Amino acid sequence: MFRPLHRGVSRSRPNQLAVLTGPRFRHAAEASALTFDPAQTAAIAALAGPVAYGHYLFGDVGRGKTMLSELYYDTVPTTHKRRFHFHSYFRDLQSEVVATRQPVEKSITRIIGNARAVLFDEFHVHDVADAVYLTKTLQSLIERNILVLTTSNYAPADLMPNPLYHDRFLPAINMIESRLDVVSLAQGPDYRQMIVDPTRLSGFSAGRWTLDPTRVPGGLRSPVELTVNALPVRAVAAKDEVVTFTFAELCERPLGVREYLRIAENYSAICVLAVPDLAEADRDPLLRFSNMVDVFYDRNQRIDIQAIAVPARMLQAKEPPYDAARTLSRLSTLSTTG
Repeated sequence: MFRPLHRGVSRSRPNQLAVLTGPRFRHAAEASALTFDPAQTAAIAALAGPVAYGHYLFGDVGRGKTMLSELYYDTVPTTHKRRFHFHSYFRDLQSEVVATRQPVEKSITRIIGNARAVLFDEFHVHDVADAVYLTKTLQSLIERNILVLTTSNYAPADLMPNPLYHDRFLPAINMIESRLDVVSLAQGPDYRQMIVDPTRLSGFSAGRWTLDPTRVPGGLRSPVELTVNALPVRAVAAKDEVVTFTFAELCERPLGVREYLRIAENYSAICVLAVPDLAEADRDPLLRFSNMVDVFYDRNQRIDIQAIAVPARMLQAKEPPYDAARTLSRLSTLSTTG
């Protein structure tokens, strides 16, 4: 259940960090070399305003949410601030809870530390266990008077879209709508798909999606046996900070975000071979594939993929991932060959 906020925290006066950040953020946006569309300009004005607890910035994929939120984050005048990504945060929180066996509220406090401002990027929830953690996290941030900035592809009411569990997330939705300033970037162009100069790309976007239906390896002749979070995982190769796997090994086996994060921490780039026609892939492998793309994109690490068909075939699958649009937007930054 959603507990009422402590009497001393329930207030209407603006958060002082937000008051200080507003003019700095507006100036940084005006001084940048970027051109903003009308919806982005309206969002900048909203983000620059004083708020009691923070902002919830949402909009379609590729609309510049992360760009604006990081610009805002950089102008918050304190060194006591933390940026979290959804996957990394929940991996760390779950590990902390298991290791310490203490109440989740104490684990949240330990992870947040002495931060006075928090950026929570890619705010989404599809798992009921994560929904519980997320509700407690929001409540902890608000009760501690920490300036909150979150980004999401979802309007608050659309979070936890699974109808089986949506009602259990209503307290968190109510908290977002009543405590945070909800800012919409509205519908508009996906700017990731408008990148036209491949020579300027680096990190994730320097990778390639290679169409090659003839190269579909069967069993590995001499696999590299790796251990990832105590799980055996077979790589095609692992050399010079680059690791190569097959789609079957990474996505058809029951690996999770924790494993993808560990791989990303151990290697600077990843190659994925023998990706099938995503229209014919089952639900769970597709979800794992989307999670893997999320992890490497957020860390801005190169990913090269050899596949039978184009990424957009994912939308023709029997059960596409909830966040298929975000995955495809990110994959659109890869150059396509073959």
